[in-house]
Amino acid sequence: MDDREIINLLNNRDERAVEELGKRFGGLCLSLIRNILRDPRDVEECLNGVYMRLWSSIPPAEPRNLTAYVAKAARNEALMRFRANRSRHISELDPLDELKACLPPAEDEVMARELARAVNGFLKDLPREKREVFIRRYWFFDPIADIARRYGFTEGKVTSMLFRLRAQLRDYLGKEGLLDG
Repeated sequence: MDDREIINLLNNRDERAVEELGKRFGGLCLSLIRNILRDPRDVEECLNGVYMRLWSSIPPAEPRNLTAYVAKAARNEALMRFRANRSRHISELDPLDELKACLPPAEDEVMARELARAVNGFLKDLPREKREVFIRRYWFFDPIADIARRYGFTEGKVTSMLFRLRAQLRDYLGKEGLLDG
């Protein structure tokens, strides 16, 4: 079933839409969610939350790219659950903690949009491989070991590359006037 047909099912409030979403996007959602949440019960609950979010947001939303829309919904749902559970989980340094040192707090929607614009500009200027590594870590939340395997790097190389990219991002945001000092 293609995107338009799934969106039509959602618009018509046909319960088959959830089944079709699962068939078409279940693997993508699970991959994103598992990279953020480690507890299998949280993953399953989050996946159900994603389907509920999609059910309630389409309509009125009419996404042009359903894959991107679903991926963003899955990521956002997992991040909300992660933040809610964070006090319960003691884990290794996670990607959000890694970025804290180079991103200013987005105190309002205008600042968040400006920050997103600047980060997109930074990423656009990176060589493809570095951009992909950055996105795999900080958007998809891939573990460093998985990124290393994907690109044929050592974990040390990925760690160093991410460290340098965060420093470059901090410099870039400073030049854009988004960081103090």
